[in-house]
Amino acid sequence: KVKAILLMGDTAIKAMNCIAKRNLGKGIIPSGSTYKIRKGKYFYKQFRVFPSYLQTGKSYLIEKSKRKMIAEDIKAALEYH
Repeated sequence: KVKAILLMGDTAIKAMNCIAKRNLGKGIIPSGSTYKIRKGKYFYKQFRVFPSYLQTGKSYLIEKSKRKMIAEDIKAALEYH
């Protein structure tokens, strides 16, 4: 049973906010850099929502810190109950 949604990148975050605005009347993820918002606790209906980075692109290949943060976000989403 799905309990968490992992949003990979800005496009996914914006799409989730559009869905939330249509269904709830407001977005659920605040605007700001992924670095700052990724540790917040966000919910959409019965799901916990985890904003994270996209797992592709030049910055993903260059920045080890992003790969580490993505791994942390995936782990947190998988362990959420």
